[in-house]
Amino acid sequence: MADSKSIAVLNLGSQRLSGAIFSRSGGDLVLKRYEFVDMPGDPTVDATRIPQLKIGLQELVERLKIKNSAVWFSVAGHTVFNRFVKLPPVQGDRVAQIVEFEARQNVPFPINEVVWDYEFASEGSGETEVVIVAMKSDALNEIHEQVVSAKVSTSGVDVAPLALYNAFRYSYPDVDEPAVLIDLGARSTNLVFVEQGRFFIANFLVGGASITSAVSKEFNISFSDAEAQKCARGFVAPGGAVQDHADPEIAALSKVIRNAASNLHTQVMRRITAYRSQQGGSQPKRVFITGGGALLGNMASFLEEKLKTPVEIFNPLRGVQVDRSLKSDVAHADSPFLGELVGLALRSSGGSPSEVELVPTPVANARDAARRTPALLLAALVAWGALGAGIVYYQNTDRVIQERLATMNVENQKLQGIGSQIAALDAKQTQYAALSSQLEQAVAERSYWVRLLTDLNRVFENDMIWLTVVEPLKNGQSITPSLVGQEAKSEKKDEAAAGTEPVYSIKIQGLYRKNDQGEQIVYKYAAALAKLPWFAIENFEAKNAEYVSAQSGIEEDRYAYTFNITLPLKQPMKFRD
Repeated sequence: MADSKSIAVLNLGSQRLSGAIFSRSGGDLVLKRYEFVDMPGDPTVDATRIPQLKIGLQELVERLKIKNSAVWFSVAGHTVFNRFVKLPPVQGDRVAQIVEFEARQNVPFPINEVVWDYEFASEGSGETEVVIVAMKSDALNEIHEQVVSAKVSTSGVDVAPLALYNAFRYSYPDVDEPAVLIDLGARSTNLVFVEQGRFFIANFLVGGASITSAVSKEFNISFSDAEAQKCARGFVAPGGAVQDHADPEIAALSKVIRNAASNLHTQVMRRITAYRSQQGGSQPKRVFITGGGALLGNMASFLEEKLKTPVEIFNPLRGVQVDRSLKSDVAHADSPFLGELVGLALRSSGGSPSEVELVPTPVANARDAARRTPALLLAALVAWGALGAGIVYYQNTDRVIQERLATMNVENQKLQGIGSQIAALDAKQTQYAALSSQLEQAVAERSYWVRLLTDLNRVFENDMIWLTVVEPLKNGQSITPSLVGQEAKSEKKDEAAAGTEPVYSIKIQGLYRKNDQGEQIVYKYAAALAKLPWFAIENFEAKNAEYVSAQSGIEEDRYAYTFNITLPLKQPMKFRD
């Protein structure tokens, strides 16, 4: 366990978990220890995220020796909804009311299903801008559960790009020209625009995993092997008339990486253009890169060539002291992975430029209970006093109750006779209901497919998805009549011999158009289907990989991708033999 003066922080990245212990020395921040834990596999596969997170956090907490400590941790930018909103000129005490109104209008979920907060992004010139950040309560609580399962408690939750913003302001107070900090993560990329008096954040789902996927596809190797090749020998091939690497395999690898990095550059340029045109921001004069992608060979040179702006690697330790127990050169070499940790450590002492906090439900309940403790103690004293008065009152009323009870017993005997008559009528009603149920069942089965297909259509939210096949399955096999009569009879005979109840399900195949959410739009549609009363699915979010498969990719020339959804039915289907 870290001592009481230490500051323990965790950054929950998509592919790498990082943690550190800081302390304060004369007002300065001191890095005492840090550790990394990498999670294997493709970070874009959500089904494996929570199990890997739980194991990784336990290992990270063990290495840092911070069990039973309170920690600040950050969640990835792509898991959080953010929206920048300009407020009308109002008095300070009304700002919170107006921001809550804006949150209800802009957050794309019911406000009671999210945890949200806001921060001032710019002030002055008669106009105030705030950033509203929100995260689904269920998702935040699930992450909080994994943190608590690692034997630490939660002090607070920050958002990765805002933690980077705090670290940048702390470590680079001398930067006064417009700048952009590009966090090249595994699953997504965060952009933090910083200029005098304001900041802005943006996120898009292209990162290091996209480059790894391109390598995996090009050389027909697994994702893990492609990741190893990229980290060990990969670099961004130089542009122009430059001689290729002497090793043809490395030369080919570098060109694939450059092509994938070009898509990354395109996405960055789109966000810079949108920031200037839609937000009225200035063209960045300096570019800082951080995250795992910043350490990829020639990445800084590649972006400098494309952006035509000086690019340097962000060093969050520029304003932080490094403890003697650490090797300073090693710590500075690892600095691209430490930005969020520095920003989180600054939150413990307060006074950070951004103080957004997302509070998990258990933490909010604990804080509320702590605030109410004095009132509860006073209420307990009052209760004891009321108990004494209640005893006296009970003795006086017990006699009256006994008298009324005798009267009620007489009335109860009369009611029992009436109850026997009602029971006889209930028996007749049950008999009539059994007769009518057959007709009800016939009507229900007649409209079965109409109602099912109507519900499948009802949950569509947009036109990004087409269904090409909706087919019933029996024991995982198509129910479509076989072209060979003998084969069909053989199957029925085998099924009867097995003596088991068949399992029915619905197979849905189709296409989805390329969009900013990628294949997540299919998983979202499947999750909506799973909530329908037709299907027998529990805890779909944790097991969605069993029911859904979808192509993913970032090819510019692809218009749509295929997907397959198979959902078990709650009630068996009935067909004519």
